[in-house]
Amino acid sequence: MLLQVILAIIPIAWLIISMTAFKMSGFNACGIGLIITAVECLAVYGMSVVQVGTGALEGALAAIWPIGIIMFGAMFVYNLSLRTGGMDVIKNMLASVSNDKRVAALILGWCFGNFMEGIAGFGTAVAIPAAMMVGLGFDPIASAVICLIGNAASPAFGAIGTPTISAYNTAGFEAMGIDMISLSAPTSLLLAGLCILSPFVIVWLVGGTPKALKGVMPITIVSVVSFYVPFYVISAFVGPELSVTIGAIISLVAVVIMGRRSSGDIPEEYLLEKKDEAAQAAASAKPQMSVVKAWIPYVLIVIFILGSSKLVPPINSALGAIKSTVKIYAGENAGALSFSWINTPGVWMFLAGIIGGLVQGASIGDLGAEFVATIKKYWKAVATVVFIVAIAKLMGYAGMVTKLANGLVALTGSFYPFIAPIIGGIGCFVTGSATSACVMFAKLQTEIAGQLNIDPTWLVAANSAGATAGKMISPQSIAMAAAAISVAGSDGKIMSATLKWCVLYLVILCVCCYVGVIL
Repeated sequence: MLLQVILAIIPIAWLIISMTAFKMSGFNACGIGLIITAVECLAVYGMSVVQVGTGALEGALAAIWPIGIIMFGAMFVYNLSLRTGGMDVIKNMLASVSNDKRVAALILGWCFGNFMEGIAGFGTAVAIPAAMMVGLGFDPIASAVICLIGNAASPAFGAIGTPTISAYNTAGFEAMGIDMISLSAPTSLLLAGLCILSPFVIVWLVGGTPKALKGVMPITIVSVVSFYVPFYVISAFVGPELSVTIGAIISLVAVVIMGRRSSGDIPEEYLLEKKDEAAQAAASAKPQMSVVKAWIPYVLIVIFILGSSKLVPPINSALGAIKSTVKIYAGENAGALSFSWINTPGVWMFLAGIIGGLVQGASIGDLGAEFVATIKKYWKAVATVVFIVAIAKLMGYAGMVTKLANGLVALTGSFYPFIAPIIGGIGCFVTGSATSACVMFAKLQTEIAGQLNIDPTWLVAANSAGATAGKMISPQSIAMAAAAISVAGSDGKIMSATLKWCVLYLVILCVCCYVGVIL
């Protein structure tokens, strides 16, 4: 048993060691990891070259469509908004709401951060709000920590639900007759504690003490309720694609309205002193597009995805029928791979980006240039996910996942659900990606659930929820935050400040997961 577990864990151990001890990039580490997995499948598990090749190909295609297309679509829309100036208008609008640091931190670190996570993901939810906060006069390190913590509740649904969709596909739930909502609903339920706690922690960090909540308790509570209620409702009844985005939009509107209407003296220690007043004055002197135009690409994304969802059955059924289903793996127990060619979030994101960009004044040349630039800039990120999904597929077909599951069950027994979120947290800490963490361990969690006679969606949801907490201390996330606030080299300080909150969040998730199984 021990030898089988050691052999099965080699690919995962390589990813952890290569990216933490050797500081290798995810692209290189996962590429080599795929080679290691393929060699092990051939030498140890008796798979043929054709089986290894077709198994890896199945994983690669599953990663490219729909995961890769969503990743490219998300960044295309965001980068095009930068090119047209739409994102600058959004930033200026948000920065002008309140002179209270606590309110500004809620707007940027919580509401806008979650919006960027829902729409784009992949680091934008930390880098962009943190840079905006520094421009408004916040301490750089505090800005990074606030945005990392604010981002800790939503990465499982980032980039139009990519991690949850990836977990669903990797776990093989479609073949089991389990729909997507059956996974997104428990994931959002497990994240309730983090969603409730994070805004209060943000305000606490602004003032350095819980006393900072005095005077802003109502708006903090509103930021929680206005986000989590729609977040849960959408994920439980519609699906994972827009749960964070809609929750963030509603929360943003509610907090902005309350922030503008708030009256009374702001304590001096919480007054906002903007550093970039000269730059802001210069920017305001330039002709800018309207706020409505600035938001159009993101509004269209919401309209398109909701309009083609199960909320509109005729459209959903018609578009859903335009798909192909194939079997690629040339071995036993081959899974069927489905490609929905139109009704997939990535396609809608590209369409929304093109229409929105044209409305904002972009030319056809601008659209083409940004499309090419996005592919050049992010192809390695997509390739990394391709490698990881291919590794996961090969490990599944070779039986490595089953061996790992047997080992963990033998080691922990019925206590395993308590550590299920930690597995996801480790995956995200290592890879820096909730998507990658979901892909790495979704099948493992499903196997263990079968052995323990637990609902598999619960453990896969716990894995996804754990990944959201692990992301706040991931070296990649912290490095991106440090670069955005121009304090490269301060990674250690940022990690030290976020570590205790990460531990607390994981403990909350572990307890909730275990109690959920018992009940």
